[in-house]
Amino acid sequence: MMFGERGIQIPSRQAEAHSSEETFTEDGIVEIPQAVIDDIDEEELDEDILRVKVETDRAFFNHMLLARPAAVPMTPAQAMERDDLPTGNGTFVNKNISDRRELLFGDKLHKYLKSQGKKSLVELMKEAVEESGTDGALADVWNDVTSVLNRKTVASRDDVTTTANLLEDACRYLQKVFTDHMQTVVERNLEIAERGGIPGKRGLVNAFLKVGTEEPFQPEDDSIDGMPTWQVTYHCVRAGDMQAAAETLNRLKSFPQCATLVASLNHVAKHKKLDAELKKKLKVEWRHNVGHTKDKYKRALYAALLGGLESAALADTLENWIWFKLYPLHVDPQLTPLLFQEVQKAVSIDYGEQYFMSNGPSEFQYFFTALWLSGQFERAIYLLHECGQRVDSVHVAILAHKLGYLRMSVKSTDEMLVVDPNDATKCHLNLARLIVAYTKNFELIDVPRSLDYWFLLKGISTPTGSDVFEMAVSRSVYLTGQCDAILGTLTPDGRREKGLIDEYLDDPSEVINRVASDTELTGEWDQAVSLYLLASKSTNAAKLLSSEISETLRADNKEKIGELVTVAEQFKRVQKGCQAAEYATLSLLVDLAVLFDHCRNDNADTAYGISSHLRLIPTEPDQVTVIVNEFHMVPQKVREVLPDMCLHLMKCLVDHCIRQSTSLANRGANAANTSMFSSSNRYVKQIKAIVLYSATVPYKFPTHVTSKLLQLQASLGF
Repeated sequence: MMFGERGIQIPSRQAEAHSSEETFTEDGIVEIPQAVIDDIDEEELDEDILRVKVETDRAFFNHMLLARPAAVPMTPAQAMERDDLPTGNGTFVNKNISDRRELLFGDKLHKYLKSQGKKSLVELMKEAVEESGTDGALADVWNDVTSVLNRKTVASRDDVTTTANLLEDACRYLQKVFTDHMQTVVERNLEIAERGGIPGKRGLVNAFLKVGTEEPFQPEDDSIDGMPTWQVTYHCVRAGDMQAAAETLNRLKSFPQCATLVASLNHVAKHKKLDAELKKKLKVEWRHNVGHTKDKYKRALYAALLGGLESAALADTLENWIWFKLYPLHVDPQLTPLLFQEVQKAVSIDYGEQYFMSNGPSEFQYFFTALWLSGQFERAIYLLHECGQRVDSVHVAILAHKLGYLRMSVKSTDEMLVVDPNDATKCHLNLARLIVAYTKNFELIDVPRSLDYWFLLKGISTPTGSDVFEMAVSRSVYLTGQCDAILGTLTPDGRREKGLIDEYLDDPSEVINRVASDTELTGEWDQAVSLYLLASKSTNAAKLLSSEISETLRADNKEKIGELVTVAEQFKRVQKGCQAAEYATLSLLVDLAVLFDHCRNDNADTAYGISSHLRLIPTEPDQVTVIVNEFHMVPQKVREVLPDMCLHLMKCLVDHCIRQSTSLANRGANAANTSMFSSSNRYVKQIKAIVLYSATVPYKFPTHVTSKLLQLQASLGF
């Protein structure tokens, strides 16, 4: 069972079970009835399998959402109204869209895609945040995001180079946040700060410390400008100005108990990294001083360089706490992924949601900041989604994906977030599920915007192996009926006018071909033919028409065969590049359709002439051998029609002979000279040839056709 519908019933190839009443031979051996194997139409079975695949793909979006509902309930998409139809420039009018913020983000994404990636997606997202008036927690979220994701990765996500770049960007951002904080405090207390016109961060630090917002402590060693040296140094380091920090350290060169700390800070100021040997000496110095060093800023500087030390006195805010976790890794001369994983583990597992969001989802921004700045992008995006921030979660994920930072789940059917069983800090995000959940709300009323998001999934496969983008386009055509607007149209002279799909692909023929194939499998043959022509797949269109004509002739559907012949003639006029063999097959079937029509209308003379011209059925017994020997050249779709063609032609000829014979008899003509049943009559010759042909041609005629042919022959008395 699939999606609540009956599956395909595949005929059994096993022998039927024999009766419990066994039959014994004379030798006493059980006689088992001969196995009965059902005939299976392999081509029909293949079509059924493909049809199930199409329905599976089309149900893929709904199936994912129904099986695992999205965290936030969404309003069902409204049906497209007449005013929502595409306008002349290929856009849609959407009266039902009311979320301006959602539209702004969608518009920026569209501009990015239209520029083929030439425009900066980071800057476009910043514009969307600003123009939409995003503030509060979400503004902080986007500050976190764009400060870390500001360039494409130069290596794989888990490469140490990528980790080093993330640490550098995260520390720079945290240092900027700290600088902005000091600036705000100073501006609110200008009289106390007495900054005057002193430029640079050193002047800002001095002014900030004059305000005296921090708790009293026991300063050690020297002072500078009337303020403790270690306090000034720490604030310069925390603000990211190592040169200013180095200048304050000149006063401490004469203090041997902290000589290595001073040397280490000077080395970082010059080289941005600690020296491996210097770090070893610094550890020794720290172990020597740890017991009697009371200055919290001096202790904090040891912690900033060595990491893993107690720095609770100054890790009083989330930003400070994270900085003390990341900065030691940033300056570490021997950075390894394992060191970074320890920080990630502390954030997401040791502390986790229960700590950062102890008061509920309303505090999601704190946990998001900790996750994001520690490089756990997948968990951070999933957190936004689970907390109802669907617009932001989707566009943050898109930004991370396009810049190369997002770990993607292997299967499109995976859960939204997949945790690596071997490493709990490593997660993968199912971007397909996230975007599908997002577009579900407007896929019927805003096709262009939906296509923008679905195009991002190009290259991702559905459970059946289909490309998600191609499948989404096919599904959209199926649901909305806006085939011309989405895929383009074909002009009377065979030229293709562009549609929405051309905004994404230079050559959309493969996508259009996919839609045509899906349309064919759902039975909409006329639209499928048009789509194959639109995709420049004339051979596929010819195959489809041949198959439909062959099947319809066998079903004797007079009305449909007329439509097919009309479409086939139009196809022959506009097609380009159709393979000669398929074109010949279609032309032959069109001729056969004409022959069938004349047979139905009892036009024996015309039917005889056409059959003689086609040379598919012998017109006299002497031709049977020749026609049978040429049978191997007859296309398969034509072969399938042969039994019905023989039957229709023979019935037409027999009826004609009987009518003519009756007419002559009524006029009293000489039976010996005018009998329509004479062996010299051309119709009689073909009737005999048809019976002989049906018995010798290497193609099995259905039993009922063979019986009817013999009955018709017998009706003439021979």
